[in-house]
Amino acid sequence: MKLLVVTPTLGESPWLEETISSVAAVAGAPEHVLVAPADKVAALARRYPRVAVVAEPGGGMYAAINAGLAVGRAWDAFTYINDDDVLLPDFAAVVNAVREGGAGGPRIAYGGVRLIDAEGRRIGAIPISPTPEINRALYAQRLEPVFQHGTVATRAVVELMGGFNASLRFCGDSEFLARACLRGIPFLRVTRREVAAFRLRPGQLTKNRPAMIAERAQVDSSLELERTGPAAELRMARWRFRLANAPIYAERIVRHGFVSFDELLTRLG
Repeated sequence: MKLLVVTPTLGESPWLEETISSVAAVAGAPEHVLVAPADKVAALARRYPRVAVVAEPGGGMYAAINAGLAVGRAWDAFTYINDDDVLLPDFAAVVNAVREGGAGGPRIAYGGVRLIDAEGRRIGAIPISPTPEINRALYAQRLEPVFQHGTVATRAVVELMGGFNASLRFCGDSEFLARACLRGIPFLRVTRREVAAFRLRPGQLTKNRPAMIAERAQVDSSLELERTGPAAELRMARWRFRLANAPIYAERIVRHGFVSFDELLTRLG
């Protein structure tokens, strides 16, 4: 099974080399494609000769990811990672789970995601669903059961979904995963261990919380995420999610006080 990793970049991130090194360390030598502004392609290609570099087509980050998917060679599974984030050693477990299941069918595997600061220091983790059977009910309550950084999707998923929604600026990854869930694509929780790290730093898009929240509400409405099962089922899913992630919430309280994940992104992003 061949893994494709796409990284959209402006070519200016001081963490890009760390990102590239983390991808190169994944077993099986994944194909890594950088999608960058046309005037940065030549310089990036010289700097990173073992990584494919292509020009972004315009239209934003998710259009760039779609472009990376289109130019990737014979790949069977896919993930994308931003140019300031890193894959961790346990990411191999997610890749192996997809490989062992056979790459032909549509499937999304996932693990945990660490939060790090600009210097790479741990500042917490992101809650994830303990079991895919409650993911639909979690989405209906605006609880994200899966975080993109810790996922691997088979090629069949990308083809069924038609790639990412390039009209979105902030929530294209969340929309992709939620849409896959609604389509009935199987999800597999591989491990609660942290398989990737999401960096919170000044100036990133997640800092613009009002615009991000507005776009997320637009996505929820368009996907009709709030139409789901009985109230008791929703409550049970919510409590299973919270209990499974109690250590993550406890760490957040110790480190940052009683704040929500959105407040944490606003404060540290």
